Amino acid sequence: MPPLWSPLIWLLVAGALLVVELVQPSFDGLMFAVFAGLALSVLTALLPLPAWIQIILFSLITVLGTLWLSRWSARRNPRPGHRRLKEDTAEVLVTIEPGGEGRVRWHGQSWAASSLDVETPLQAGDYVLVINREGTRLQVLPTPPTP
Repeated sequence: MPPLWSPLIWLLVAGALLVVELVQPSFDGLMFAVFAGLALSVLTALLPLPAWIQIILFSLITVLGTLWLSRWSARRNPRPGHRRLKEDTAEVLVTIEPGGEGRVRWHGQSWAASSLDVETPLQAGDYVLVINREGTRLQVLPTPPTP
């Protein structure tokens, strides 16, 4: 029969971590450590495991669970930068002189546009970044070259 103190220690560790998780709402990531503590509490009540195996199992469950959660969260909530860049990109319809005005296609519609770049002409077919909208006129800049 395994010793009684080992499952109780893991149960206390899980309880303490759960209290910390619930008291600190901005301190995320301890739920897998709580799960690991509870799992080890049950496991050590059933099997006599050496302390070093218990610590390794606790660490593995915590680290792998946290890594899985962060990857799952990253896939579920993509970075807004790429989506925003696509939404803020327009195609030049008529050549726009540096600092001049012309037409661009933005979200499938033709818009009047003013170039904020006073050095670079915008050729028809180029893609520009929409910086601002004033009524029915867009303010645009050339998109940075992709490496």
